[in-house]
Amino acid sequence: MLWQDITIAGTGAWVPPIKPEHEPRGGPGARQPSALALNGFTSAAVSKDNTATQMAARAGLKALLHADVAPADLSLLVHAGFQDGDHYTPAAYLTRVLGGKDTASIEVGAASDGGAAALVTAAEHLTARPDAKATLVTTGARFPNERWGYARELGYVAGDAGAAAVLTRGTGCARLVATAHVTEPQLETQTRARQGYTGAARRFPVEETGFMPHIEVLQRATHRCIETVLDEAAVKPADISHVVPIAIGSVVLDLLLSGSPLGLRSDNTSWTYGRHLGHAGPSDVLLALDRTFRSGTLRAGDRVLVVSFGVGFRWTTALIEITRDSVAAAPAGRSTMN
Repeated sequence: MLWQDITIAGTGAWVPPIKPEHEPRGGPGARQPSALALNGFTSAAVSKDNTATQMAARAGLKALLHADVAPADLSLLVHAGFQDGDHYTPAAYLTRVLGGKDTASIEVGAASDGGAAALVTAAEHLTARPDAKATLVTTGARFPNERWGYARELGYVAGDAGAAAVLTRGTGCARLVATAHVTEPQLETQTRARQGYTGAARRFPVEETGFMPHIEVLQRATHRCIETVLDEAAVKPADISHVVPIAIGSVVLDLLLSGSPLGLRSDNTSWTYGRHLGHAGPSDVLLALDRTFRSGTLRAGDRVLVVSFGVGFRWTTALIEITRDSVAAAPAGRSTMN
């Protein structure tokens, strides 16, 4: 899908305190390094006093300020969350604290692909509604240790964070050029709870095996999604200056990216930032975009490629072109919003 006159006007992120990771079984002194060490995670953002939706709200406020967009100008708020046990209707809460009286709101699923999928949903709304001025995308995820602590033994660290982006027409810090989607729904059985598993004990097949048994399918789908967006935009891999993937770990990212048209490894991407926060589900790519946009290193004309996927299994790639030089800003953190 090629986009016309859709821009990212501002971004925001809310990251709780970051805590160092400690080795699970097989750590220092063991014969083999742990799966966690091999996967490259060094620390994780851990929220003790904010829900996923509250973190999304704080990120959303930062994005609105960054974009200089008023709540009254928001036609739609799109929220991507993941298993939010604290807010049954998170988009409604976010509209109450961030939106205007005429702002509509919806929730988007798609698991870890939610952030990128929400960007596309917001762009589609602006395209379909010529009278709409702006849309707000928010994401939030919180992974309690009692539900997700086991993932460390598979080499994954979950991180808590909220992130956001404001989409408008015309001027902005970046232009949305093209997006592509790929799905592999035959793998949905990997995220279907077995009979008898309930509550915090519920673990899906993919949570017990990890991604490696399905890596060939994941590779093919990732490569196809990347190729589609590059071909449609007539952009060569060498034209991409920054790659923003989900922060799923260096082992999986290396396998997915090394054989792709990009020919990269995880250390050549925003994973170098994500490894410190942990995998924040749908917030990953928006966190990395916010970090990249505020880094002070981007120049007008630079191209950024978002490579996102989530269990289920769904992929989204997005090609973004920077429209003005970035200015270094303070890192994501706490605000005064209540």
